[in-house]
Amino acid sequence: MTIRSSLCFLFSLLSVFAAVAQEANTLSQEEQAAGWQLLFDGKSLNGLRKLADGGWEVKDGTLSATPIPHGRQMDIITDDQFENFELTFEFAISMNTNSGVKYLVTNDFPNQKGAYLGLEYQILDDNNYQYPERGNLRSTASLYDLIPAGQQKSLKGFGQWNTAKIVVNRNLISHWLNGDKIVDYDRSTPSFQELIKQSKYKDLQHFGKAKKGYLLFQNEGTPIAFRNIKIRMLD
Repeated sequence: MTIRSSLCFLFSLLSVFAAVAQEANTLSQEEQAAGWQLLFDGKSLNGLRKLADGGWEVKDGTLSATPIPHGRQMDIITDDQFENFELTFEFAISMNTNSGVKYLVTNDFPNQKGAYLGLEYQILDDNNYQYPERGNLRSTASLYDLIPAGQQKSLKGFGQWNTAKIVVNRNLISHWLNGDKIVDYDRSTPSFQELIKQSKYKDLQHFGKAKKGYLLFQNEGTPIAFRNIKIRMLD
């Protein structure tokens, strides 16, 4: 085979791979059959609701945080609430990113009426963003302020897409990052309740006990982008 023929064959092969590669923010037939749903269509905010005016934009198939001029947090949540589920999403960080995805979010805590609060999958530029306190409990894939992610994890560089997963099966919950299970806990245990008593949530009655709630994506004023946000219900 000549060099020209080899190149033609290679280009043809690459074209086939490109054709079969799944487009972002879509569901394959296999995913649809398995019960997966898209929470972000890549084109609009359908199914999502901003908690403040501004803060987010849909651009080039991503859900991206925009700068906050006034310094107040500007989050976005799902229209629907979810109970037992498997959630997957991709995220890309930049310099000093500080964000997160909260789940089982409610706004009916007795001493925090109207505040949307829940358990959180932390997303952080681990190398550059420095928390002044409890930083070991606030790195990427940690259960924010409660359970550290540890050091054995693979976080990709700025602008590259990481794949995250959160599984909520009643009281058994796990955080995943790029295919690895990072955090695994049972929120019904006394030891978990003790963690809450030592955390910033200690004064929130019934924190972490909600059976169902919203999903919330944080904009704290630093760059973060999401795509391929998918969920399926667990029996």
